[in-house]
Amino acid sequence: MADNVLSLVSTLSSASLTQGQVSQHTAAISSVLGSAPPTSVPTTTLQSLARMSSHPTQFVRQYSSCSSQQIPQLSGMMELLAEIARDEDLKTSLSEDQEQSPSQPPVNFNSPDLKTLRERLLKEVVSSSNAQVIVEKPKVKTLFDTRPNLTANFLLPESDTPMMAKDSMSCLKGVPAMSQETLLLQELLYCLLGNGGQHIVPTRGSSGVTFSLDRDIDQSLQALIMRLLPLATNYSNVVSWCEEIDRTDGLVNQALSAALELLLHDYRLLVCQLEQSLARDKLTLHQLHHQLQSSKHCMEILSQLVLDIQARQATGGTTLSILHSKLVHCGSDPKSEKIVQFLTELAAKPFFETLSKWLYRGVIIDPGKDFFVEDHEVVDRTCLPTEYNDDYWEKRYCLRMDKVPAFLSRYADTILRTGKYLNVIQQCDKTARWPDIVPLQYLHNPEHYQAVFLKAHQFASTTLLQLLLNDRDLIGHLKSVKKYFLMEQGDFICQFLDLCESELSQPVDCVEPARLESLLEMAARTSGANSDQYKDNLCVALLPYDLEFQMGKILAIDTAEEGEFQSCDTSLLSGMDAFAFGYQVEWPVSLVLNHKALAQYQMIFRHFFYCKHIERLLSAVWISNKQTKFLPGDQFKVYHPAFGLRQKMLNLIQNLSYYMCVEVVEPAWNSLVTSIAECTTIDEVLAKHGDFLNCCLHDCLLSSPQLLATVKKLLSVCAEFAAYMQNLTDCAEDFIEDVKRYDLQFNSVLASLLDRISQLGRDNYNEKVLNILHRLDFNGFYTSAVDQFKSTPGGIMGETG
Repeated sequence: MADNVLSLVSTLSSASLTQGQVSQHTAAISSVLGSAPPTSVPTTTLQSLARMSSHPTQFVRQYSSCSSQQIPQLSGMMELLAEIARDEDLKTSLSEDQEQSPSQPPVNFNSPDLKTLRERLLKEVVSSSNAQVIVEKPKVKTLFDTRPNLTANFLLPESDTPMMAKDSMSCLKGVPAMSQETLLLQELLYCLLGNGGQHIVPTRGSSGVTFSLDRDIDQSLQALIMRLLPLATNYSNVVSWCEEIDRTDGLVNQALSAALELLLHDYRLLVCQLEQSLARDKLTLHQLHHQLQSSKHCMEILSQLVLDIQARQATGGTTLSILHSKLVHCGSDPKSEKIVQFLTELAAKPFFETLSKWLYRGVIIDPGKDFFVEDHEVVDRTCLPTEYNDDYWEKRYCLRMDKVPAFLSRYADTILRTGKYLNVIQQCDKTARWPDIVPLQYLHNPEHYQAVFLKAHQFASTTLLQLLLNDRDLIGHLKSVKKYFLMEQGDFICQFLDLCESELSQPVDCVEPARLESLLEMAARTSGANSDQYKDNLCVALLPYDLEFQMGKILAIDTAEEGEFQSCDTSLLSGMDAFAFGYQVEWPVSLVLNHKALAQYQMIFRHFFYCKHIERLLSAVWISNKQTKFLPGDQFKVYHPAFGLRQKMLNLIQNLSYYMCVEVVEPAWNSLVTSIAECTTIDEVLAKHGDFLNCCLHDCLLSSPQLLATVKKLLSVCAEFAAYMQNLTDCAEDFIEDVKRYDLQFNSVLASLLDRISQLGRDNYNEKVLNILHRLDFNGFYTSAVDQFKSTPGGIMGETG
């Protein structure tokens, strides 16, 4: 470990430190490696760092990514960065060092040396993280560490302090049992309140305080005393835990400590009353044992409770889960149930105050970090770019599952969404009328929360839905997206292709996005899209992968094949393969038109767009073939097979486009609009919109990689044939053979596609997808050809047509 640290310090110092300084830094790092516990980073620190960053958005995204991965070194790195940012001398020195070495070549982050250094640093981080798991959280010093005599617990000697001599404990030798009882009663009462004595000596044990008795105590008295000493041990455990609680343990633990103190106060009063009885000679050990039976049972419950909390290092909702579990399991003991319920109700008060503000205002006021919804806000939302809005919504608030109380686990997601919706309303609608905050409290039966939570969720979701539909015109945005992504605005698409087809035919690396943006605006201004108030939200996107790769990447998420779809070779992509539309939408409409939804729209658009492009190529062939009508009859007959193949291809593309646009998209869209009008909550809108996109993807053959590959291959054959027909040679024999070859390829791939569609319709009971089969194979030609091909593998389909 020391050698690794020395090597890393030497590498990172770039020979600017002397050997003595390197050794000094190595020793300093080695002494604290893995010992610093992870802490939370103050929000003010993160906000100041983001403001000082030259790229605030990148800083926010990087921090959010690291925070979600729970990197234990993150807090220390942020504090170090904050210290550097505050030290003007250090920043000046760093800038001077940068100015003094302008001739250094730029760092190649992919160089083998830096890759090796990165791997070694990662190994050090892993070993440091493992060390942090093993090292216990250091105990925070409290008032009782500096002033130990203030404690209500036993003052135990340190390990290096010698215990009391054994002969000093032998003053009861020869004393009658009755006299011993009077003396021991006084000492035992003090011991029950955390004060050691001469004949009952407390010692520190592995499971708490244990006691040593004077060997000269009468055996019968020893037996009675030993029955009562567990009460003192349990009392010591409870007092010890209460005194160790501070503000870092959260408000729930502090409230529980206060509730325990109330019970301990009653217990101390009972001991004081017993002491008064002893002063009047009305108390014996047997009477004491009888009167403390109830207290023994109560203190045992409290001790077991605090030991469980201490063992799990529980705070907030975790503590409430432990209390709830104790309450559930003591149902047969009314007194125990009453005690635990009393503690749970008092401990839950600060938690439910936070919950009420979240449910009815959408804000988190949680100074003790007890609540199970965590706020990840780093900078204000207005400082973030538009495309980060849906990430902001998804990542700002998240559940901390370890802090979710067991009795609220079934409602956790509802509570999270309710507060999120109210938070959106807080930001976007300053005129909203808020309901009164209903104070919540712990209820033994979790079913009683359901009505309260559902009512709050109903208000939040309905209010947000009205905000989106009426104030932010959600339906208008969806109609605009349909015009462009689902190609409803036909004149705009034709105008755009007329302007951009030559530009998009180049390799994607040669396409100029700025030029495409200009042509897009021209197409929008000179077509029917000019009347769309949201046309300026449309933009150009050149994706670094084609449609087939995009589908594979989505389907490979969280699978073993995910690594195969990390990057795509853009040198093989044309502009047409990479082109897609983007849509810049404002908050809070981005809740519905988020990244996932826009990615699905883009997949459908790319499929439609490429089909339209192929149709235009075949139409251009039809126009160029018009010249052949002036040829003599014998020469004109040579072109008949080519004309027939072109018409079959056009028939395929037009029927496929008709099926997708008219038979899939239009019914699904009408159903979506009707469903949104009937929705009462934003959750229903999100679900209906997701169903609409999934339905379109599935019925447009975009849910199966094999189907999409077959369709793409079929379109590629059409594109090759169109290019061939536009560049004809004078050799008639080659032309006839080439047309036969294209015809065979087309028929084979089309038959394969229809066979796959037929199988999909049978397997998934999807009658709609069979419509395309009936349109393309209306007379059963391809079906009979496929059957013949399967029965005689040597048969050639092209010969039958």
